[in-house]
Amino acid sequence: SLNNLAASLGDRFRQRGVPSDLDECIELHRAALLLRPPGHSDRSDSLNNLAASLGDRFRQRGVPSDLDECIELLRAALLLHPPDHSDKSYSLNNIAASLGERFKQRGVPSDLDESIELHRAALLLCPPNHSNRSHSLRNLAASLGERFRQRGVPSDIDECIELHRAALLLRPPGHSDRSQSLNNLAISLADRFRQRGLSSDLDE
Repeated sequence: SLNNLAASLGDRFRQRGVPSDLDECIELHRAALLLRPPGHSDRSDSLNNLAASLGDRFRQRGVPSDLDECIELLRAALLLHPPDHSDKSYSLNNIAASLGERFKQRGVPSDLDESIELHRAALLLCPPNHSNRSHSLRNLAASLGERFRQRGVPSDIDECIELHRAALLLRPPGHSDRSQSLNNLAISLADRFRQRGLSSDLDE
């Protein structure tokens, strides 16, 4: 099928980095999307597949229009998810991450603000004991840390630190991501120390 061939080309691109594989993958995903018009049960999957491939191409080549289209496709897929859909948190995180990438490329403040709000919404869908909660905590913390470095608002770094603390609690000794969480918290405490000069932040 179109989707299977597109997926295989996408896998080969990620293995070997040949640009023509990714270009063909994108065209096949476009063709598959045309076969899944509004109302089709698998339309959201096709929107997400095409968006992911365009995101890959943006990261390889840096063409702004690829990222813009990726974001619009992800938004369209999100609209197809009812409030209790199991993939809604995943979709919110994908849009938020793409907006964060666009902010880093172009520096438009509203992209970062929206990214933060979407990460908040995703976290609300990951209650305690949810398998993705630590990742959602980290994602929101990272976005708030980025905004703090841009604008210097104290409440952003305070919240960032508390979120990193919460993520660390979900990654006890022996967890594969614990060192990353320790590092994230340390960086955020150092950022706050540079702004406020509290020795306790530096000591920790």
